[in-house]
Amino acid sequence: MSGESTVSSLGEVEVLRAIAERMPPPPPGETWGGDDTAIFPCPGPHLLFTIDMLVEGLDFDLAYCSGEDVGWKAMAANVSDIASMGGRASRAVTSLSLPPGTEMGLVSGLCDGLVAAATEWEVGLSGGDLSGGDQVTLSVALLGLLDGPGVHRSGAREGEAICVTGSLGGAAAGLRILRDDSLATVNAADRGRLVTRQRRPRARLKEGDALRRAGVTAMIDVSDGLAIDLSHLCDASRLGCSVDAATLPIDPALDGLDRNESLELAVIGGEDYELLFTIESDRIEDARRLLAPTGTPITTIGTIGGADRTLGDRALDEWRTLGWEHLRES
Repeated sequence: MSGESTVSSLGEVEVLRAIAERMPPPPPGETWGGDDTAIFPCPGPHLLFTIDMLVEGLDFDLAYCSGEDVGWKAMAANVSDIASMGGRASRAVTSLSLPPGTEMGLVSGLCDGLVAAATEWEVGLSGGDLSGGDQVTLSVALLGLLDGPGVHRSGAREGEAICVTGSLGGAAAGLRILRDDSLATVNAADRGRLVTRQRRPRARLKEGDALRRAGVTAMIDVSDGLAIDLSHLCDASRLGCSVDAATLPIDPALDGLDRNESLELAVIGGEDYELLFTIESDRIEDARRLLAPTGTPITTIGTIGGADRTLGDRALDEWRTLGWEHLRES
């Protein structure tokens, strides 16, 4: 045993006090932690509201993730949802469930990760809740703001281009390295970067706003994997698709892998938190120009429309069944 204090040895009041000491203060005119609810002015007519939950043993493993990693990732997943609508992140509340034997070092790490990510994307951490449970569970509910109409999954139109930001497969490759130290052909520097993509994902918040201004018609973040998330977009828009597998922007660190292996990581791996969107072909260059200040590239990977849904030489549904979904029996 480490001898460190646990949540059960301290009790709820002391744990909450320790958490509160790590949280930033509210700006003037707002009420955050310490009252029954947070109070802040409503900034405009359109709000976005999203929630995401990370469960130990299902969404993360403390054998290879720190508390800071988990706190960061919980915030990043929610910010990515706001980005996919073309919005700006604003205020968040969190819920934390802890087993009685949880050491306070882990709690401190979770808080530090949340604060670091909130600072990165200018989110106000305005309160939360604490409870006991069988495993560590961290939930973040996030409010966002819209400067104009939101970008829905359902807005794609026949014949438009399908595009994606950044690269795919890196986060899934990082998870494989963490779990079983595989992918030995990837060099040490790239292995470290892939692990960071898994532990500390980057939500494309500025990119989402720029794409909304560029006139994208439908958008979704790539959290569950390209195959599953593209299926969601096609379902919502009631259209087919054709994706050229050769055009997929696979993370360059995976160039040394067998092509089928790297393709599977890119298509069904998930947790890249890139933005997948549809846009009229003659507006792609406008989108690239608006994204130029972020340094994030855009790749055209296919076309929306038609009766079929294909990715490379396989049906999209076939790819989809290879991916992972919550609550689905394996």
